[in-house]
Amino acid sequence: MDISGAILPRHTGAALCGNCSGALRGLCHGLDDLDQASLFAASSLVRLPARSAVFREGDRAGAVFTLVDGAAKLLRTLPDGRQQIIGFRFAGDLIGFTARDRYPCDAELVCDATVCRVDRARLEAMSRHCTGITHRLLELCAEDLAAAQEQLAAMAPRSAEGRVAAFLLMLRDAAVRNGALPAELSLPMTRADIGDYLGLTIESVSRVFAAFRRGGLLREPERGQVRLLDMPGLEALAGAEGTH
Repeated sequence: MDISGAILPRHTGAALCGNCSGALRGLCHGLDDLDQASLFAASSLVRLPARSAVFREGDRAGAVFTLVDGAAKLLRTLPDGRQQIIGFRFAGDLIGFTARDRYPCDAELVCDATVCRVDRARLEAMSRHCTGITHRLLELCAEDLAAAQEQLAAMAPRSAEGRVAAFLLMLRDAAVRNGALPAELSLPMTRADIGDYLGLTIESVSRVFAAFRRGGLLREPERGQVRLLDMPGLEALAGAEGTH
């Protein structure tokens, strides 16, 4: 499928490139001016509303995407037809970069977002003569593997409190990588999404957040925002084993 959204004009794209999270830690990070210009020429910026699909499992993998802002969830279809959230990606992350001809999962936005689309064939052609792009792609593959391992760790056998604490710390680490304050988190996903990912019911997730508020571990100053107040307390919970 081809994503459909508001394609931003080139001059807007040029302005966004100067402040893009992709320049901080995404595909453009560390590239020289020539390589960045090559990527810019092969890219397009698309603004999409929440719940839009960037791509679907089984679609031809014809492009790769950088999340300029916003967040996405990755979903796999189970044998019984249900979908399982297998991870989240945030501003600066590269999604859709695969060695396969087809995307292995869905990527669906959890909030309004801007994505930078790069044609896969053009990216592969550039990587053959732009060593900076080749090296950056290898680095991103390693970072993606590390992120997947972190997200799997959040699902390790723990109490519900431990799983939610590990999830919040994972979000903290993602925020820090983007230069944000570690205690001020954007939480655009729903309680249902968090529960699906962590293997918990919505009721369990809501109960844990309420307990964390009462215990002084966090505050939720407004919808979609979380302020972490007690990092050592969350780290202790995330490190504790148990059952939910």
